[in-house]
Amino acid sequence: MSQENPNSRPQGQGRPQGRPAETGAPRISRVDASVASPVKFFFASALLWLLVSSVLAVITAVKLHLPGFLNGCEFVTFGRLDAIQRNVFFYGWASNALIGLNLWLLASLGRFEFRNAWIATLGGLIWNLALTIGVAFVLLDSQNAFELLELPRGVAPAFFVAFLLAALWPAVAFARRPTSHVFVSQWYILGASFVLPVVYLLAQLMVLWCPTNGVLQALVHSWFLQNFLFLWLGASALAAVYYFLPKELGTTLTGYYLSTVGFWTLFLFAGWTGPATLLGSPLPLWIQSTGVVAAVMLLIPLTITSINFFGTLSRDSGWSRAWNNTTLRFVAFGLVAYTLATVLQIVFSARSLNAIVRFTAFTAGQQQLLTYAFVSMVIFGAAYFILPRLTGAFWPSAKLVHLHFWSCAVAVVGSVAGSLVFGWSQGAALAAAKPFADTAHPQAALLSSACAVLFLIGHVAFAVNAFGMLTSCSSSTDEGRQA
Repeated sequence: MSQENPNSRPQGQGRPQGRPAETGAPRISRVDASVASPVKFFFASALLWLLVSSVLAVITAVKLHLPGFLNGCEFVTFGRLDAIQRNVFFYGWASNALIGLNLWLLASLGRFEFRNAWIATLGGLIWNLALTIGVAFVLLDSQNAFELLELPRGVAPAFFVAFLLAALWPAVAFARRPTSHVFVSQWYILGASFVLPVVYLLAQLMVLWCPTNGVLQALVHSWFLQNFLFLWLGASALAAVYYFLPKELGTTLTGYYLSTVGFWTLFLFAGWTGPATLLGSPLPLWIQSTGVVAAVMLLIPLTITSINFFGTLSRDSGWSRAWNNTTLRFVAFGLVAYTLATVLQIVFSARSLNAIVRFTAFTAGQQQLLTYAFVSMVIFGAAYFILPRLTGAFWPSAKLVHLHFWSCAVAVVGSVAGSLVFGWSQGAALAAAKPFADTAHPQAALLSSACAVLFLIGHVAFAVNAFGMLTSCSSSTDEGRQA
């Protein structure tokens, strides 16, 4: 396997800039121009869904401590809005952005110029139309009772067709690449692109279409969730990190030869950690123990990614340079979050600790650490790198870039810390057999509302900046430059 990104370049020092360092307008390479249309469509769609998710998150957070808020309309009850917000975030924001990001990464790494890119755009149209219809049905109180499977089951075939049209292109880019080099980023993208349709369809069949009996249904659902979170969202974000870290630091990754082992062990063990989330359930003990063992084995890919990433950042003032680079500031933040999320996954798979936190907000904090603090922050960092190269335009405002980072960073730290601390406190109180009313923390709901507002501010700043760039016109092209 080739060392990650041979065309990396060193970066200058100084404050992180909202504009590229090049003199004059950014130029659009032929490879970038070939994928510009679908990638911009996916990012624009993701941004719209992110704004919708942010508004819904504020409303649901306020409803937790003001139950009478918007109480006069049955369409905006907490249960409906919470399910919609969750699906809009994962399928609207994260999945749209990752499909576009993966498409761009494989085209760039394979130096492949797309033909008929409208097929990928068509897939994006079908994906977003299906999601819109599914959200409308949930709003009308037609939802399922399983997390991330709340959308009507008729949405699944549309998602599958859309993903084949959109994500088939990364496989085409890899197969037809004019270079023989293979990067670990390509491995992660192809693995993630295979996992999502397979686990989603199997979960739909075994949970909704032809429901299995008894505890097997819960087992299949937990298997789906762990695959979706770690092997679709997490693996796609790791692919971006493996690309942008050496690219922006202008160096090679420490221990890069280990990255293949990290890839295979992550895909071997992460999907089977589902039973560890069902400790104490009626599942047979040997199945629960299998999940615990799989969770502990995540130490292998975690150790390897830590060597690759933190070892690289520890050389040649890497942390300082990353902090002074817009893309790497988001990526480095996400790396720390990914490490903490995986460590918590391993530690709290222990039966004694899991028994304390399993029915509290602690698990929500763990999930947010992975899905927002890691995945979303990496997507943001990637967007600051990619969009200028697709549009040939500068970011309109450097101040909005800083507002975006600090609003989201403070919000996610406050939200995750609050969930973990209050969740542990509540779990410990319940374990001590205290009355449930005495375990509640009213300040937790207030903190959640404040963080939701901060998230909204950061997302609006990002959206204003991004749409300002996406709607700008540039005729800058560079026929000779390759991404």
